[in-house]
Amino acid sequence: MKLNKRTKIIATVGPACENPQIMESLIKAGVNVFRFNMKHGEVEWHKKFILQAREISEKINTPLGILIDLQGPEIRIKTFNGKVLDLDRGSRVKMTLNPQALNDEELVIYSPQTGVVSSLNTGDRIVIDDGALFLTVVDKQAEFVVLESHSKNPLKNNKSLNVIDKDVDLPSLTEEDKKRLTVAEEVKVDFIALSFVREKNDILFLKNEMKSRNIDAKIVSKIENKKGIVNIDEIIDESYAIMVARGDLGIETPIEGVTYIQKELIKRCRAKSKPVIVATQMLESMITSKFPTRAEAADVANAVFDYTDCVMLSGETAYGANPLEVVEIMAKICSYNESVIPGSTFEYTEMDNTKFIASSAASIAKAHNINKIIALTETGYTARVLSALRPKADIIAVSDFQATVSLLNMSGGVLAVKTKYEIHDLSSYEKIIEELVETGIVEKGETVIAVHGQTFGLPGGTNSMMIVQI
Repeated sequence: MKLNKRTKIIATVGPACENPQIMESLIKAGVNVFRFNMKHGEVEWHKKFILQAREISEKINTPLGILIDLQGPEIRIKTFNGKVLDLDRGSRVKMTLNPQALNDEELVIYSPQTGVVSSLNTGDRIVIDDGALFLTVVDKQAEFVVLESHSKNPLKNNKSLNVIDKDVDLPSLTEEDKKRLTVAEEVKVDFIALSFVREKNDILFLKNEMKSRNIDAKIVSKIENKKGIVNIDEIIDESYAIMVARGDLGIETPIEGVTYIQKELIKRCRAKSKPVIVATQMLESMITSKFPTRAEAADVANAVFDYTDCVMLSGETAYGANPLEVVEIMAKICSYNESVIPGSTFEYTEMDNTKFIASSAASIAKAHNINKIIALTETGYTARVLSALRPKADIIAVSDFQATVSLLNMSGGVLAVKTKYEIHDLSSYEKIIEELVETGIVEKGETVIAVHGQTFGLPGGTNSMMIVQI
């Protein structure tokens, strides 16, 4: 058995794929993690379809990760009754602190975050809806500012707003985020993504909130602004994974530098054995089209050549016309480019026992053309260390914990398997190998490398490696 693809696919769940048959087809086509965007939809809707996704995953015996995505200090605007406002060049729209000021008589939008309007000054530049609208502050009053549009586009409800070259002081979690964390309390999720992470304190605040609610999930920090780039090392250290969220990143930082930032973040995450996700507009045209543009196909391939762990789909699967075709094409692009990509030359500069053993296993697998490395892991750390090395060999992560299996859905090149093994010494690995043979993951006659601790079942003790003839 060989992995169909090494790069993991994250797909956003929405009306286009909430049907159980479609959801099942997406998992079979290559989705490894479902993302639930908490900025949209009601809490009960998210709970319903998270449970549905889990049931389907169990039914078809395919590991699946669940990620919920919080708004964080992202700015979103509201319009009167959700109405679309038609703006032309030169149109003026009032942005207010007071929701009661919304009306159908004039162009008014409301920002729920009170710090936004108060922080703006005449001359400040505003971008709405990922660049669809560019505006400038032309007047400021106590409870509102007046914006002048430089674009001819509709202004839609609940769209994102970015202030260019200005750090707006906002809390890392909104009150709405705290309400929506009840989803993670009541149904199992593996990952919680936090938007616009600026420094490690944003992550620590979320961790404290999670601890107070007994939420056991891993934090994915979304990098979307300059401050997040400046503080990237401390953010990586405090996070489980990093998302290169290129939509807002391409607005809040110069767009010509986004690809460089993407490559640099992937390198830094690999150095620290942290999963990394490339997101936003990867196959955007397939929201309406049956086929991607050549540039989009190249974008996905480029992320594979960078050795990203995951590529992510947003509107393409959430509300697009062709969710299954999108996943199938993305999986094909990943698989093909993984087959032609040169072997990784990445090496750890700082070593612990696990990294030393993993690096040795990868080198031996390459030298002797061994195509499977079996990692016995409790926490998933050994598998993540191997994943960052990107050996040509498949990484088979074997764990006694379902939570670890689910988390490894975000690690490139890893097939995670749950099995039962007791705490015992080095000599009793044969039963685990037998189970892998029975399930077809390894085959008789194969040579594999097994990486583990001196005592199975004790986390953090990886210090042994053996070559096993099946």
